Amino acid sequence: MNQDYIEYNGEKIYFYIQKKKIKNINLKVSMDQTITISIPYRVSLKMAKEFVLSKIDWIKKQQKSYEKSYLKKDSNIFQDGEIFYLLGIPYKLKIISDKNNFVNIDNNYIEIHVKGKYIEDKKYVKSIYEDYLKEYAKKIYMSLIIKYQKMMEKYKIEIPELEIRKMKTRWGTCIPSKKKIILNFSLIKSPIYCIEYVVLHELAHFKYQNHSKNFYDFINIFMPDWKERKRTLNKEYAGITYN
Repeated sequence: MNQDYIEYNGEKIYFYIQKKKIKNINLKVSMDQTITISIPYRVSLKMAKEFVLSKIDWIKKQQKSYEKSYLKKDSNIFQDGEIFYLLGIPYKLKIISDKNNFVNIDNNYIEIHVKGKYIEDKKYVKSIYEDYLKEYAKKIYMSLIIKYQKMMEKYKIEIPELEIRKMKTRWGTCIPSKKKIILNFSLIKSPIYCIEYVVLHELAHFKYQNHSKNFYDFINIFMPDWKERKRTLNKEYAGITYN
């Protein structure tokens, strides 16, 4: 399966293309917003691109619906008893009035301790939790970057700078020119084996700056079950793009 793109309103729309023993052209937008087109052997690349372009309104509509699905799932209002996910594990939320602000993970609960006078201020409570979560995510992400970078050291891949950012439609991105990896803030909610896949995926882009067969063959060296991890990530967390 190869990757190509069309240009639409100054934007590059990437899609995967595969030739099959079929009679008609099939177009699919997955829950991770990936576009795949299957074509008969007789159909040229030019015709395939024209077909994708003709369906661009439908493609955009599908991608938009999946993004909304993710945003709805990811919205918490910070009240007692809500379910929060951390490393794929569900926890119930407890908001506790206290003298100081801090977060504690205790058995099946995430406890957010808040100074008494701010206990009803949801934005304030959210900021306490997100500050904690960002530091927690930084430790987890960095430990995995170091782990997989050591495995890839002989390929002259160095430890990159890490930036954590809120992103609506990507789990991560790599900027080779700046030796930087950006990982999604919300990725910390997914299982550790899914986070490992994203980290490895982004590190691999320092060797292959595309999604070619060589790129995935390279990933396969270090993580033979990467397809299953990717599938879990895309299934459980619809709306995020990951190739």
